[in-house]
Amino acid sequence: MPGTTFTVDAFKYGNHDFCTGYFLTHFHSDHYGGLTKSGFTGHIYCSRITANCVTSKIGVSTRQVHALPMNTRCLVQDVYVTLIDAEHCPGAAIILFEIPIDGDASRLLRIVHTGDFRASRRHVDQIACVFTTPVSLPVTPSMLCDSAKCREAASNSGVPPIDYIYLDTTYLEPTYSFPSQQQVISTVGEACHKIHTCPEFLPSLLSQASDSRRKPQQHSTLTAQATKKSMQITQWFKPLQRLFAAPTGVSSQVAHEHKRRVLFVVGTYTIGKERLVIEIARRLQSKIYMTPEKRKLLACLESPGLMSLLTDNMYEAQVHAVSMSVVNMRGMAEYLQLVRQKSTFTSVVAFSPTGWSHAGSYIPAQVSSASSGQPQGIAAAVMDEFCANGDAAGLADALAASARLNDDSSGRAFKITGLKPRGSSNSVTIFPVP
Repeated sequence: MPGTTFTVDAFKYGNHDFCTGYFLTHFHSDHYGGLTKSGFTGHIYCSRITANCVTSKIGVSTRQVHALPMNTRCLVQDVYVTLIDAEHCPGAAIILFEIPIDGDASRLLRIVHTGDFRASRRHVDQIACVFTTPVSLPVTPSMLCDSAKCREAASNSGVPPIDYIYLDTTYLEPTYSFPSQQQVISTVGEACHKIHTCPEFLPSLLSQASDSRRKPQQHSTLTAQATKKSMQITQWFKPLQRLFAAPTGVSSQVAHEHKRRVLFVVGTYTIGKERLVIEIARRLQSKIYMTPEKRKLLACLESPGLMSLLTDNMYEAQVHAVSMSVVNMRGMAEYLQLVRQKSTFTSVVAFSPTGWSHAGSYIPAQVSSASSGQPQGIAAAVMDEFCANGDAAGLADALAASARLNDDSSGRAFKITGLKPRGSSNSVTIFPVP
């Protein structure tokens, strides 16, 4: 980092004599890659959850790992450092550096390193709140959790400039426009509850998704041939209706058993997606199954509530967390075969929670309509023009305007109807979610 002897997520380059502090944004292998138990001799600074993972999973000595509190300004080797939640995976942090120039705390070099993050308006507000607070005063969790206070700071014309930004650009492309993480978690939880309690809900959702893929004019000018195709689609979904529906006129006990037929599966990485798994389990009032190795790592989250939900009995839990690599039609079919040997599960509904699965409609800013109800962004040509002309200020203003259009308050909430299956059969349905 300029003006410091720190590096961020740079373990693959080995030990450096000049480096006195190795910062780690989060515990994903593409960021801690190169860090080993025996070969590393430096000192690591990161969030507490990430620190727990480094010592538990990699075995780095606790004497070398320094956990910093979230949402709190700390002094690390004469540099002011604040970690804020990156909304990526547990423990992931955006790191804010405030570096006194020539030891003068009245003149600061300000740096933002996002690591991997899920960009939101809240980040802009919190960064502004930190940088408008003099270093002679503390930054505390209560301050950064006060959205009104942070929003007020961001609207202040006196926000000092940021000297360097190390930006995660994984999804810096107009077709990606993500809803908030909490919206997605809440919507998926609601959908799972409806699938769990209502036999007709999933077939209806799949039918709606199929209908939405038709061209608009097909809805207004249905021919006899189109009607026939519509009937064929309805026939195709009948096996699903038979599979999920409880027989009519049966006892409430038999109807209740329907709830134990559907297994809910969430694809996960080494760490990440836990919030989604927990929400589904909460809605279903179910235990969560995952591998022993995964359970051991989750102990690093220091969440007694989460640990109380876990079980090592895969036949007892209706919610399973598995590797993202097996969340495909073949993998889920084989997984269902394994589980159904000693359970009542007859079908699986799986979720693949990754940003790569989600892209909003491509709508150039010049022709976007606020009433279109679709995610809005900057046309690629507009972005290219800003970059070609070196107009960083123009690009920043355009991105900020786009962010305001896609702010959660704009009403473009992620709804259940936004769930579109990536694949579906009589026994397996997979939904990609952002």
